Formats: sequence, C-alpha cells, structure tokens
Amino acid sequence: MIYTFQISDETIQSQGIIDMLLTLSKENDFLKVVEEEAGLTHAQEEELDRRYENFLKNPRSGKSWKEVKRNLMQE
Repeated sequence: MIYTFQISDETIQSQGIIDMLLTLSKENDFLKVVEEEAGLTHAQEEELDRRYENFLKNPRSGKSWKEVKRNLMQE
C-alpha cells in the first residue's frame, strides 16, 4: 500500500516533519519523498494579473479560444 501526505512547509513544525522525512528517506529504501509545487508561484500570479489588466484595458486585442485552438492545430 502507498500513502500520500500533503505537508505545507509554512510553519516551523511542518518543516521539522519534512526534514525528518527527508532524512529517513535517505536512510531507508521504503520511503520516497516527492516534492510538488502547490498552486501558482508569485511570478505566475503577477503575470496573470498583468495579463488581466491588459485585457481590461484592451478587451478587443485578445483572441477567442476558437481562434487560438485553430492556430495551434495548423502548426
């Protein structure tokens, strides 16, 4: 059986658990730690905000999903 735990690294206590599991995973083959990004990075959030502001200022400058899809299928 495989168990999956999601542990946020935002507190000292949770970081301690993460550090312990990382140490155990180096010493034991039965434990594997897989780090995954949760959510968007700060840079991604800023880029989405920038694009949304641009859309609000220039709503006609964008393309519909239909146009984008058609262009992608032609490449």
